[in-house]
Amino acid sequence: MIYLDNASTTFIKPQSVYDAMYNTMKNGIGNPGRGANAVSMSAGRIIEDCRIELLKLFGALKAENVILKSSVTEALNTLIIGLLKPGDHIISSVMEHNSVLRPLEKLRKEGLITYDLLPCDAQGRVAIEKIPELEKKNTKAVIMSHVSNLTGTIQPIGEIRHLLNNKNIFILADAAQSAGYINVTLDEMNLDAIAFTGHKGLMGPQGTGGFIINDRINEQLSPVFTGGTGSDSLSLEQPLFLPDKFEAGTHNLPGIAGLLEGVRYINSISIDVIYSESLKKMSHFIQNLDGIRSVSIMGYHSAENRIPNFSLLITGSDYSEAAFILEQKFDIITRSGYHCAPLAHKSLGTGNTGSLRASFGYFTTEKEIDQLITGLKYLDEVNHGRL
Repeated sequence: MIYLDNASTTFIKPQSVYDAMYNTMKNGIGNPGRGANAVSMSAGRIIEDCRIELLKLFGALKAENVILKSSVTEALNTLIIGLLKPGDHIISSVMEHNSVLRPLEKLRKEGLITYDLLPCDAQGRVAIEKIPELEKKNTKAVIMSHVSNLTGTIQPIGEIRHLLNNKNIFILADAAQSAGYINVTLDEMNLDAIAFTGHKGLMGPQGTGGFIINDRINEQLSPVFTGGTGSDSLSLEQPLFLPDKFEAGTHNLPGIAGLLEGVRYINSISIDVIYSESLKKMSHFIQNLDGIRSVSIMGYHSAENRIPNFSLLITGSDYSEAAFILEQKFDIITRSGYHCAPLAHKSLGTGNTGSLRASFGYFTTEKEIDQLITGLKYLDEVNHGRL
């Protein structure tokens, strides 16, 4: 099987990820923070080691500012619901995933907040230069995806602070697609929070994710989920110190053990090396795609300003059928549909059709990319009645 749906979830992980999860389950795990026994302490060390590796990757200043959750969706909901108060205004964009759009829309329908969305250009680049036009006196935050899950376009979120009249407005980045592919750091990009998932570019398992915050935004965030933390247990109120403030309930320790090894693997290679490898794969794919008349790429038609996440438009094809043919005839796994980004599709003219998405991971080979090209050539032949 050739797996090219890494924007949805990575399939091939480092061997150390599998081993860590298996060993954690097989050898017994304790409940971190719920005892002073050996297994509980060992579990706690896994969690703290994971925070440290994430700290290195995202440029957090303190390990306690690395919050572990079950997904980027939970992370974004925790940040959005915990930050916004009645009367607040938010700036976001049409290129967002539903994990941003739906929480904002829910709060808007409840009469709690208002929001405005930045448009995009034909490549899916958000027009951040329009931020001053949308900024209001009650604007609380700008929330934006670092990379589009539809077009793979890298958004210039590091420039947002300079465009704001009120420099104290919070900036939150959804790094679901960028983490593990390109650099995303808190201070260097003038961000207050980064939400991430563990099972995509970070090469960890599903059921992992979290967010990184600075102290400034932490002061404004309220806990959304409350419950047991193993700390301050005599109090009926949620502890307000980090990370316990946002980590109620038992951690997904096997998942975190796997995430630790995924991030450790990335840190050992370096993001720069990973991105360099991605550039080669993207260039190879784009160059070989140019001769296929009925297939075009959404977003930038180059390896620059993007990650290896390609939404393809195929003249004359139903994308569900195209994905089925690629799987049945060429053993290639892709994804068809709308990719949970309805406004992005509408803005780019594919609101009625969706697209076929092929996304490469670190372990995707040039040979596999060549097989995808072969499959797309076959679809081109079918569409032109030559087969």
